Amino acid sequence: MRKSALVVLLLLAGCRTKPDVRLKVLIGATMIVAPGAQPIEDSIIVIAGNKIRSVGMRKDVPVPQASDRTDLAGEWVVPAKGARIAVDEIANLIVLHTAPNGIDPANSADPGVRIVAGEWVSSH
Repeated sequence: MRKSALVVLLLLAGCRTKPDVRLKVLIGATMIVAPGAQPIEDSIIVIAGNKIRSVGMRKDVPVPQASDRTDLAGEWVVPAKGARIAVDEIANLIVLHTAPNGIDPANSADPGVRIVAGEWVSSH
């Protein structure tokens, strides 16, 4: 009897599901995915946990129903130093108010917020 109870407990422990990961969706920004890449206008970036789940033009990337959506129309999104914006990459991004110089802010006061490992962080 004890042995069967132990087996049941082990089976139940193995059946735990991951806690629900809330999706963040950045919509409408002009995005530069890596140094030297051409800007992508009207983009979508879907972040699940700390990783980028999908990225591309708004017309090509579906917006998940259960997601936290942020409208970034008129803004620029670039990767943080040493990062790139691509599926399965850690979400390390910088949101800029004006066009960057490559992927660097044209003005040091320009970055308003960052996303570090999928979480919003104020730059100031």
